[in-house]
Amino acid sequence: MIVLRFTQADTVRCRFGTSPLWETMSAVRVLNGSKHRPLYGEWVDAKRDASRSLDLRELKALQPRVGFTPDFLTPPPKASRAKFATEIARVRSTPLDRVRSELVQSRDTLNNPAAPAINRMLEDLAGTRERLADAIESAWEILVKPDWPLISRVLEDDIAYRGQQLTDGGLASLFDDLHPTLTWEDDRLVATRQASDHRDLAGQGLLVVPGVFAWPHLVMVVAPAYHPTLVYPARGAARLWSDTPAPPDPLARLLGRTRAALLVALDPPATTSALASQYGLALATVAEHLSALYDAGLATRRRTGHQVHYRRTETGQAVVDASVG
Repeated sequence: MIVLRFTQADTVRCRFGTSPLWETMSAVRVLNGSKHRPLYGEWVDAKRDASRSLDLRELKALQPRVGFTPDFLTPPPKASRAKFATEIARVRSTPLDRVRSELVQSRDTLNNPAAPAINRMLEDLAGTRERLADAIESAWEILVKPDWPLISRVLEDDIAYRGQQLTDGGLASLFDDLHPTLTWEDDRLVATRQASDHRDLAGQGLLVVPGVFAWPHLVMVVAPAYHPTLVYPARGAARLWSDTPAPPDPLARLLGRTRAALLVALDPPATTSALASQYGLALATVAEHLSALYDAGLATRRRTGHQVHYRRTETGQAVVDASVG
């Protein structure tokens, strides 16, 4: 469990940011572990041929499924809309003593099976730093940059939505909807499924970064050498990688775009978790919208074993039909 303690100054110094470097490293992780990330199956298929030209072996060694990935590979962005060239330059200028200490931490955490590869990296720190930066830059050019206009639009849409939450309901409204493992308790932000750690923000505030390739994970940077940072799955990421139907504009104006999209998706029947995966939304968000559709008579629900399946009612179907007629 990670606990971040806020002062009054921290509550007004939270800011949002986007990072093409974070997206690139997250995309590499997805590519190397796609069987655990079904949301990105179509993206992986689309990038399979292009990715064969990349040598990602060292990056893979430093991205264990469970364990520590060196923070110097993804330093928190300093600008709200960071540029990749600026971010990769920071990686290339990382002090070598930090490169060494974080490589050792990655090697020694949870008996990383890639320890022999990391030992070889430790033999030439400057060369390793350059090779890793080169690999990240190549991954950016091939995996992420071609789609960056679409990716950045999703990130900006998410930030606009989260900013409204913050304005309307404060930090409690923002954090309680950001990720199922995250809660706001008085002046503390608690992440229940993170490695045990605590940090007083001490007036620095928190950098909040949405990630298109982050689903379903939450990442927190709490090491003293870095600005406190939280990376979470951006809403609507699934729209980039699938043929998920978009709701008709009249229906979106009537119900709101997310609720309308979920109503359109309810044929065939679907569960809350399946829809959350499909649309890249938090379970609590999907559950709230489905409950509203159920209360309005637009959806019905039926329990099968341990799962509850939702489906459009005749009224819901009529509303959908009318919006496209």
